[in-house]
Amino acid sequence: MAFDFAKAFEVFGEAVKNGFSYAERCKKSQSETEVIKDRKKLQKAVDYAEKLIVISGKYHNQFSDEDKEDFSKNFEKFLKYN
Repeated sequence: MAFDFAKAFEVFGEAVKNGFSYAERCKKSQSETEVIKDRKKLQKAVDYAEKLIVISGKYHNQFSDEDKEDFSKNFEKFLKYN
């Protein structure tokens, strides 16, 4: 039996192709996982920001006029995007 180099190269080529395809799928999956993790972290940050806003809102009447105005503007923007 003679060794078929053409067939061996073809099989090797398919293996390399499949390896790159697998690496690409893993990379895409990893990116999606990172986005999900970042989204969860962002949601936690927003939850803590809401708690801080509630606490600082209790002392709103003690703010200077400038701080009251600044707080109100930023609070409205927060509500708009949350």
